[in-house]
Amino acid sequence: MKKIVVLLTLLLVEVTYSQSVLMTVDKDTIYTSVFEKRQKNSLEKLGVKQTVDNYINFSLLKQYALKYKVDESQDFQIQLLKEGEKLKDSLYYPSEELEPLLKDYYQKLMKERAVQILVFKDDILREKEKQREKFINGVIKKINNDPLAFQEAVEQHSSTQLYKKSVYFDVFSLGKSVVDMIYEAPVGKVTKFVSKDNYYYLILVSDERKYLGNVVLDDILIKDTTEEGRLKAETVYDEIQKNGDFLGARQKYSQNLEESKNINPFNFYSDMKDKQLYQYVSNVINSNDPSNTSITVFPPIKTEQGYVIYKYLFRESYDTYSQARSKLYARLKKSGEINRLNNDLVKKLKTELDYHENTQNIEKFIQSLPKDYKDFKDMKLDNEDLLVNIGDSYTLTTQDLLSLLKGVEEQDYPEIEEGARYMINTWENKAILDYYKEHFFEMNDFKEDWKNLEDQSLIRIAFAIITSQAQQDVEGQKEFLKKEASKYTWKERIQGTFYYCLNSDVEKEVVQMLKSKKSVDYIKNYFKGKTDSDNNELLVVDKGKLSREALNLPSDVNLSDNMIYTIDRKNRKLVMNVEKVIKDDPMSLEELQTTYINEYIDYKTAKVMEQLRKEAKININESQEEILEKKYGL
Repeated sequence: MKKIVVLLTLLLVEVTYSQSVLMTVDKDTIYTSVFEKRQKNSLEKLGVKQTVDNYINFSLLKQYALKYKVDESQDFQIQLLKEGEKLKDSLYYPSEELEPLLKDYYQKLMKERAVQILVFKDDILREKEKQREKFINGVIKKINNDPLAFQEAVEQHSSTQLYKKSVYFDVFSLGKSVVDMIYEAPVGKVTKFVSKDNYYYLILVSDERKYLGNVVLDDILIKDTTEEGRLKAETVYDEIQKNGDFLGARQKYSQNLEESKNINPFNFYSDMKDKQLYQYVSNVINSNDPSNTSITVFPPIKTEQGYVIYKYLFRESYDTYSQARSKLYARLKKSGEINRLNNDLVKKLKTELDYHENTQNIEKFIQSLPKDYKDFKDMKLDNEDLLVNIGDSYTLTTQDLLSLLKGVEEQDYPEIEEGARYMINTWENKAILDYYKEHFFEMNDFKEDWKNLEDQSLIRIAFAIITSQAQQDVEGQKEFLKKEASKYTWKERIQGTFYYCLNSDVEKEVVQMLKSKKSVDYIKNYFKGKTDSDNNELLVVDKGKLSREALNLPSDVNLSDNMIYTIDRKNRKLVMNVEKVIKDDPMSLEELQTTYINEYIDYKTAKVMEQLRKEAKININESQEEILEKKYGL
């Protein structure tokens, strides 16, 4: 009896807790259990007081955006739907199934393999029957791990010639089981593999290399393989190095005027020419920041057609899984592997959706199909029965199925029963996925995700409204500068012209020109358009006022009016032509509006939040807050 009393007491406490109100913010009621579920990460990291305070701000900002009726605007709805599609992508397949699959593809992708594949023809294996294994082992022995012998075996025995020659294949172009075997196979040794559907494969991996990512190359082709062609290509290359005009040189000299094209290193065949090109790409990527999108031109490469000058334009980043995930997912959705994921998803959804299959009506309909094809073509239904329904949106009736079956040819009619079941299954699979997409955020699992997305969109708009108001509030900015005068007054600022020199030679020239009383315009024009071999400007000139802190001036450096001073600045030399050293220099309104406007936006946001809190009716249930504090701390 005591145990029952204890259990009932615990149950009562749990029910009471789950139905208890933690707080109200105007018309919003927040239940303790819901708050804890949604804010668990914040509660663990920040504690209860800060999380509750943040939530109140969140709720007030949302109401602030709604006051402007932004949720009723077409732009808001369109943007919300776009964001919803992105969110749906991340939730669509169960993460416990999708993430390991994507991570496995990523691991494989990081190390490309050059492979030859032989898929034995069915008729050849049928002829061999019991001698099948002996025959296959004989082919392996004859190949003897030789790529040329493998090519001959493919020509003679294989149902596909796609991988006759060694190729760095796309991991999404083949079935997952075959890809797995390619990465398990040793390099340089023929491996035998039998798939689940009893296809016999021979696999020979001949090479392995690091994945470079998708690269876009443009090219200039000089169709001349002689010494004269080489000299012309080098002249064109030198011209590009000097003026940086690859496009102009391409139109002027190239005999290949196709558009720029994506070149994926994993598509290169393993001949010397493409290995050389791969090496060029590899060297550039390894010697540069992968995120660098500046133009890089390769020296001329000799090919069968002539000499080619390539320009490296872009590299997709695959350096980490998080960077590569969206690209991997996009490619997965276009591959055959997505069919398996969809089939698994359909099985799961059949147990979760409002799905019903009337097996009695299905069997009754199938049994009513005539034995004779001519009778079938004339077949009509007296009644229309429901076969399958998914919610109220998707239904399959006997009339729908009959209409689908009418397309069956006479030679296929003997299999009509099997065909009918196949059509029902195909229709169900498609309808279930369509229903899932259409009603995605109406399902219990994802309702909360949609609500959070909607709230986040409103918060972003609230900040956008406050930002816009702050930028236009000139009187408020003036008052802010007046009120915060001590904060926005620099102890010392240097007014003058600042010459950022690429190297010491440029620095010496600039200093000499300044000593010779050359004007700013003269110095600018002298260095205009001058760059180093990597297309970096030799000189960048700026004029205005900079604080001592912005210039990183040491405290022991004393500057005075009308002086020239040089310091190191990051990867450049900075020559300062000081006009005036200004003490206790207050910020102007123009400076606030151009450079420090974010300071005022933050101030304005704080004032808006302060006003919203004054006007709001906020009640916090202290007893419920204490319950949370015992679990998560203050």
